Amino acid sequence: MVKESNGRAWRHPWVAVAVAAVGALLVAVVILWLPSLHSVLLRWPAAVVGVVDLVLLSAPLLGAVIVAVRVSGDRFAAAVGLRRFSWIDLVAGLGVGLVARGLVELVAPSVGGGSLGGATDAMAATIVALAGAVLVTPLIEELFFRGLLQRALGDGLAGAGRLVAGVVAVLVATAIFTGLHVLAAGEFVPVGLLLGTVAVGLGCGFLTLLTGRLAAALIAHVVFNAIGAALLVW
Repeated sequence: MVKESNGRAWRHPWVAVAVAAVGALLVAVVILWLPSLHSVLLRWPAAVVGVVDLVLLSAPLLGAVIVAVRVSGDRFAAAVGLRRFSWIDLVAGLGVGLVARGLVELVAPSVGGGSLGGATDAMAATIVALAGAVLVTPLIEELFFRGLLQRALGDGLAGAGRLVAGVVAVLVATAIFTGLHVLAAGEFVPVGLLLGTVAVGLGCGFLTLLTGRLAAALIAHVVFNAIGAALLVW
């Protein structure tokens, strides 16, 4: 893992964790507020509403990462684990992404709806949703949950031992990651969603812990979401 001279990825880990907590809280507030916003935007094109949702949900997470780096005085790539890349990241990321998606499909198979056809607005909304799920969301969520929250928390708990600190950090980051997805699902939480978020959270978390980098987790998340999106569309 790329570390600073004091053995940490984050120079002031608890400051970074505090910023991450604020970011997670802001996302929860946005999630709870979105239904009210949607009632106001009923006449807006679905694609535009999709972009608004993506921006509102991504901004607190990305903002937290940027603020944490600035406040902590760290270098962005070193802090979040983006400095290096290895072919192992590609292989491990592909493997974890495929296994996680396979587990979900065994329990709750995705049912395609052929949503690429139809009206122009529907097609545009589908394209926005696909771009968000495959490109934007994995990057933002991995930067926040694994790059910021998990790595900073692991550094903060390092006194308990690197292994214990790392495992606890993975579990906490996964719990918050899953909790926010469950909150967004509303009253009815599909089994596939719950299993998928837990699988991605743990898989990406341990990839980050074992490799010391974010690349494998990012690849796994993209693979998981991309296959799921493809199955739903086609």
